[in-house]
Amino acid sequence: MLMTRLVVKAGKDATLEEREKFKELVLRDPQVAPNGLSGRIAQAHLLAFLYKDGELVATGAVKCNPEHQAHLAEDASIPLPQAEYLGEVGYLHTADGHRRQGYGDRVMEGLIQASEDAGLFATIQLKNEPSQQFLARHGFIRTGKSWPSNQVDDHVNLYIRQAPEAEM
Repeated sequence: MLMTRLVVKAGKDATLEEREKFKELVLRDPQVAPNGLSGRIAQAHLLAFLYKDGELVATGAVKCNPEHQAHLAEDASIPLPQAEYLGEVGYLHTADGHRRQGYGDRVMEGLIQASEDAGLFATIQLKNEPSQQFLARHGFIRTGKSWPSNQVDDHVNLYIRQAPEAEM
């Protein structure tokens, strides 16, 4: 019987070996910039590791970068206050041969739960419809205006997932 295990922890609490395996899997995505990646991983609010029979098959993170957050708010022409949004969901990657098995959904659900339902945001390119649908399944809504991508011939959209209203 195949066993899967999801581990979610603060970037600072991940071991060097965990962070290196995370980095190795994430770098399979050609749009992830390798420069400074180790530091960004270590500084993440949360890192999610999904293991299948001991092998890391999917990753995700809630990244912490207030300067980047302010820049995204400016690009999208909407407010994105740090007091309301814990960080940016990113580094969502599932290894080849393990896609379309729900692992990305498990990683996202783990990140949302570990963020204690704080507001989150993500950026997705306009032409990336599967990722847009993925975010919508997890309560993210497109907001603000699109802006040109620095990486590919496309535009980028901001998606937010607001924290649930506090119960009275």
